[in-house]
Parts: sequence; C-alpha cells; structure tokens
Amino acid sequence: MTDYKSKTLLYWDNGLFIEGAITLARDFGKVLYYVPWQSGYPNSNIKVIGECVPNIKRVDNPWPYIDEVDLWVFPDVYEGPTQEYLASLGKRVWGSRRGEDLELDRAGSKEYLKKIGIDIGPWKSINGIKALRKHLERHDDQWVKISTTRGDGETFHSENYDLVKPRIDEWEYKLGAKGDIMEFIVEDNIPDAVEVAYDGYTIDGKFAKNATFGIEVKDKGLVSKVLKYDALPEQVKSVNEKLRSTFAEFNYRNFFAAEMRITKDGTPYVIDPCCRAGSPPSELMWELVSNWPDIMWEGSMGTVVEPVFTGKWGAELLLISDWGDKNWQPLEFPKSIRRNVKLRYLTIINGKFYQVPQASAHPEIGAVVATGDTMEAAIKNVSEIAEKVRGFYVDVHPEALNEATEQFDKLKEFGIKV
Repeated sequence: MTDYKSKTLLYWDNGLFIEGAITLARDFGKVLYYVPWQSGYPNSNIKVIGECVPNIKRVDNPWPYIDEVDLWVFPDVYEGPTQEYLASLGKRVWGSRRGEDLELDRAGSKEYLKKIGIDIGPWKSINGIKALRKHLERHDDQWVKISTTRGDGETFHSENYDLVKPRIDEWEYKLGAKGDIMEFIVEDNIPDAVEVAYDGYTIDGKFAKNATFGIEVKDKGLVSKVLKYDALPEQVKSVNEKLRSTFAEFNYRNFFAAEMRITKDGTPYVIDPCCRAGSPPSELMWELVSNWPDIMWEGSMGTVVEPVFTGKWGAELLLISDWGDKNWQPLEFPKSIRRNVKLRYLTIINGKFYQVPQASAHPEIGAVVATGDTMEAAIKNVSEIAEKVRGFYVDVHPEALNEATEQFDKLKEFGIKV
C-alpha cells in the first residue's frame, strides 16, 4: 500500500478546480499548487489564488520542483504537451494529454466523432460575427459556442435573434477586429430529449466497473446516481466504447464525461466531450469518491483502480453570484460544512474565504454538494446545507433539482432504465 504521506503532488490548475488540491492534501504529505500567471503585464488576482489555503503550498514556478514531485495532476485542459513531456521523463502524470483536443477543437471534434460512428446533431461552422448575426436572424433555437478560448464567451442558447441581439452586440464590441475572423460553432437544438452524461474517468480507454451517471440542470445543479458500469444506458456505453481506441492512442488518464442528449427513439447525440474535471460534477465527485489518491497514483501509470463511493446518490447546487463574477466575493459558512462547500478561484485573507475575480467573468463561483442513500435524501441534504452559505448576492436554486428528477422519470418513459 502506497504511503502517500511520504509523497509530493503538484496540482497544475487554472483556478477552477482548486478544491481538488485541497481534497488530495488530506492524504499526500505535500501538495504544491500552481496556476499559470505569467504575461507581459500579469495581474495579481491570478497570483493570489491558493494563497493561505491550509495544507497546500502555492508555487509561482513548477519547474524547480521537478525532481521532488512524485505525481503531477492536471484537472483542466490546455497543458497536453507539457503532460507528454513529463511522461516522457518517466513521471507519473494524471491528465488528458493531447486528448484535450476532443473538447477544445469543436469543429474538428465533431468531424472526428462522426467519422468513428458517434451521433452528433446538425451544426455549422460560421466565420465572423456578421455571418453569425445573419444565421441567427434566419434560424431560431440555436446553441452558439466558441472553440478553444473559453474566456471569449460561454455557450449560450439563442431562442431567437431578437432575444440574443444584446449578447451579439456585446461580443462584437469585446472581440473588436478579430470578430471578423472568429470561428463560431452553431448547433441546432435537439428537442424532446434528456441530457445525460457518464461522469467518471478513463485510463487509456479503460473504464472502472463502477460508475456514476448524472443529469445536470444547466447552470444550476446536478443529480448523480452510483451504479455498475454495465448498468449504464446502452447509449452511454456505446459512446465510451467508440472512444476507447482514441483514449488509448493519447494515453488519456483523466476525468471524462461525454455530454449527450438522448431522444425518444434512443439516439444519443453527443453535444460536448468534457475532457477534464467538469463543473459540475467534479465538485461532487471529490466527496462522492473517497479514494482519489489511489485512483490517480495508479491511473497515472495506466492501471484502473475502482472508485470507493461514500453514498448511492449525490447532489450538487451551484453557487451563483452576479456580484462575484466581477468583484471580490466574500463567503461565510460553518466549519462543519467545509467539505460540502467547493469554491472556485479560492483565497483566504485574514481568515476569510474569498472567490477572487478573474478577467473571464462567470457568475458560478462554486457549489454545495451532498450525498445520500436515495435521490430524495441527497437532494434534501444538499438543499439544507446550501441554506447555511452566506454571501453578497449569492443564490442557489434547490428547486432546479426537481427538474433533474423529472428527467430521470422521462428516461423511463423512453424505455431507458438507470
């Protein structure tokens, strides 16, 4: 059995998944935390993430520690080549490697998924903001996405052009001249469907025998069920199966979720491969699974370790703050629920918890999570815990989880048992 207290882990993050470092620090002797911050004129906000957080040590440069680090963990994308370099040196690396391109290159990914027999919905690649306007003027019920540079704008739904015109106006202003050459991916909405995902990890295309299956309520929360991998819907297993050789080729060893919409006829349309820790469900997964050190230590070298679950169901509620997306957001909660509160861009100053504002603003500042032996118990637990979190203009939407339960029922109507 590995003595993790004698091991050093370096957690290479972009600020979103700092709670993973905090979780792993319960077992590892030393956890170094690194967030890339360099630029011609670096901003101190990104440098303060992780400061004064107990049990982790923020470092400004990972490379002086290369000989000391026993395990490198990359929960996010954008560092594939770095991971490959470290692996070439014989280092233990938990990460997606070049498999991250399945998420980042949206157009290339869709073409590739179709090539290997995975269903995708109707979509178009549109160049330039003017062409995007024209498309949305003529087509209702569209989803608009950008490849690679998530900071330029998150995915949004265009019910019709008049409703989203202010958003397009804002994009045109912010993008400036490059708006004329920006690539946008536009997808037709897939109606009368249930959006689901396998929420877990894969090691070189191999999957654990036990898994979680989640239904997300967009930008509000998630309900997740623990089950045998073989008990997953056939549609979910089919998509994973078709990606096995791809993951093996890239030595992919990381979290993975294939977000898909299953229609009444049983067709699974993959809308987004998530080749990293998702948000949700990663906040929940840190508590729903108790043996991440073993999973990552062995997984980094190609061995699948079975997850040990702490409950049969899990629930997550996102913490939403229109204030916190642009401003310093202080948060207060009892120490007794610290493990249930998962924050993004966390720093602690004078003993107080803050979510640090970033250049790419988002209202989701974290999440509250809980487990239970039934769906109802998990939802009840997370709703009660969320009431104890206090912050300026911080909202949660526990009622949204009712929609997740309705979606589980809808799957049954489709003849899909979970």
